[in-house]
Amino acid sequence: MKKGIIIILAVAIIGAIALHEKSGGNPRLVSPGSVSGATSAVSNSSNVTPTKSYKDGTYTGQTENTPYGPVQISVAISSGKITDVNFLQMPNDLGHSQEITNFSEPLLKQETLQKQTAKLDFVTGATVTSSGYQQSLQAALDQAAIS
Repeated sequence: MKKGIIIILAVAIIGAIALHEKSGGNPRLVSPGSVSGATSAVSNSSNVTPTKSYKDGTYTGQTENTPYGPVQISVAISSGKITDVNFLQMPNDLGHSQEITNFSEPLLKQETLQKQTAKLDFVTGATVTSSGYQQSLQAALDQAAIS
């Protein structure tokens, strides 16, 4: 029984290393629906056209508590479009959390500006942070939505 578990773990680790090497070790965006486990499957994002219009202004999302620390953002809306994202709180208390935050922030911001919605792909290796970001972003966009 123990040998079987060890073999399964070894195969899983080798597979993860192979995927990491194949990606060049770079973080990538993954669709939240395609993630199994922590961060595995990668899918190509499709361009999503937002169906809502937004009121101009700056809107702050709620603070989302994650196991790695709080996540809170604000968005700037101009001419009905998301023009900027500000990171008010992101996990940063541990070295690894700082590293995750440093590589995930620009990817999440870019994805938000491109898609103009909170329906985003998650950053590989930052699934929990991506989820907190998405929830805070959605709260901000709900405030900005034109009914």
